[in-house]
Amino acid sequence: MKDEHLHILLIADLLNISVSAAEALMCSCPTAVSLRGFFRRLSEGELDHPVISKTARLRLNAMLKLQTLMAEQCLEVGQEGVNWDELQRYIVEVLDGRVRETFVAVFLGPQHKLIASEILFVGSFDCAWVDHRVVLTRALSHQAASIVVAHNHPSGSLIPSAADIETTRRLARCLKLLDIALVDHLIVASGRCESLRNLGFV
Repeated sequence: MKDEHLHILLIADLLNISVSAAEALMCSCPTAVSLRGFFRRLSEGELDHPVISKTARLRLNAMLKLQTLMAEQCLEVGQEGVNWDELQRYIVEVLDGRVRETFVAVFLGPQHKLIASEILFVGSFDCAWVDHRVVLTRALSHQAASIVVAHNHPSGSLIPSAADIETTRRLARCLKLLDIALVDHLIVASGRCESLRNLGFV
């Protein structure tokens, strides 16, 4: 109860709205949607609420982008390459709560040093078409030694589909021809990650 009241105060302060308006906003969050997902949908205009003005939407958008930038900066700090836990946290920041399936690639240099991260494809609620040529072109452009790819499941399920598995295997084969390693393919849902490498598909 204390945490919930603190959340309401923080939201009121962030969006420059009254405490009662922030409370009404929180009460309207669907039970099946995470708080991050709720705010992302509000910021992207997928959800509307009377207390969310254009300015409040911009504030939410800026907050989410800042969280992602801070998570990405954590990947650049280590001298021994990216930390796997930090990488997963970053991937969750980028993908969790998105209404459409979104495919992101993290390009790594020698010793798994971060080069860049890019959103490459945005699809529908239940699929995102992945063009392997685009992934290969971007990997070559960054002179990557390896890459990690990830996408979200707006449905909330962490179970990879047959298409996810086939895409992973085809992408790994294509990258191998260019001497680029596919380190992992992560699925994000409900604030968590599932590794297709751990499941034996990479």
